[in-house]
Amino acid sequence: MVIGIAAGAVCYYAVAMKNRLGWDDALDVWGVHGVGGCLGVVLLGVFASKAWNPSGADGLLLGGTGFFFKQVVAVAICSVWAFAFTYGMLWLINLVTPAKVGPEAEERGLDIALHGEEAYPSGA
Repeated sequence: MVIGIAAGAVCYYAVAMKNRLGWDDALDVWGVHGVGGCLGVVLLGVFASKAWNPSGADGLLLGGTGFFFKQVVAVAICSVWAFAFTYGMLWLINLVTPAKVGPEAEERGLDIALHGEEAYPSGA
């Protein structure tokens, strides 16, 4: 429960920060999956216990510094990999077709600019 409550709070503030900084992450992938996943993996390295999983490892609170270190290294490696792979794929996609719409389409609204109709008309 501690991990879930912490993840909920941290993800909320990560999404709020993303919005405040104006980052382009329409589905909150970074704020929810990225930040929440990293926090969950690191906190698993803190709270893990062989009492729950005898073939597992003890976390930092039970003296499992090695397991905690492995979790932190895993988060760092996965974060770098996810960033590099995503950046590379977006670069390749952008060579074929624009990966982002222009400011004029965003200003008009994507429903109108891309599809020629409004999904949720304000008068309905």
